[in-house]
Amino acid sequence: MRAFFGLSPDIKTTLEIEAWRSKAFPDFAAPVPGANFHVTLAFLGQVSPTQLDALCENVDAMPEVQAFDVSLNHVGYWAKPKALWLGSHHTHPAHQQLVTHITHSCKMAGLQLTQREYIAHLTLARKCTVNPPAALIEPQFSWHNTEFHLYESVSGKQGVTYPIRHSWSICQSG
Repeated sequence: MRAFFGLSPDIKTTLEIEAWRSKAFPDFAAPVPGANFHVTLAFLGQVSPTQLDALCENVDAMPEVQAFDVSLNHVGYWAKPKALWLGSHHTHPAHQQLVTHITHSCKMAGLQLTQREYIAHLTLARKCTVNPPAALIEPQFSWHNTEFHLYESVSGKQGVTYPIRHSWSICQSG
């Protein structure tokens, strides 16, 4: 299966992002449906059942990470994948720590991840042939994150969907 780890915004934040996007930008050729909104922690690509079992065991044994807020407060564009996204000027240290632990767990399970600087982002639209103009309304979204997920990437006649296959809680402070 094609898989990745990620964070899901709560429903209130998802609806707020969708409403903001419809006001801040013109129609897109391929807007990402709100149901697919996520912040990727690690893209795994194809994972065998054996790798998946080992990976889940490794993640179960990871050190605890404190719950954290995810903030999305600026717009970015990547020309090569033609993607418009929301990102953060600052990734919370616990968020970055979670990425580090997951990356280590993936390596321990024999998965080869692409070596890139981690940029927390939520994709708003794909197939943007040019960098869209600046948003008229600055983004300012945030949610308190208390869990992370293993998603499967499933392509079908209606497009791609990202069903959650497993979830893990993040330690609540206090």
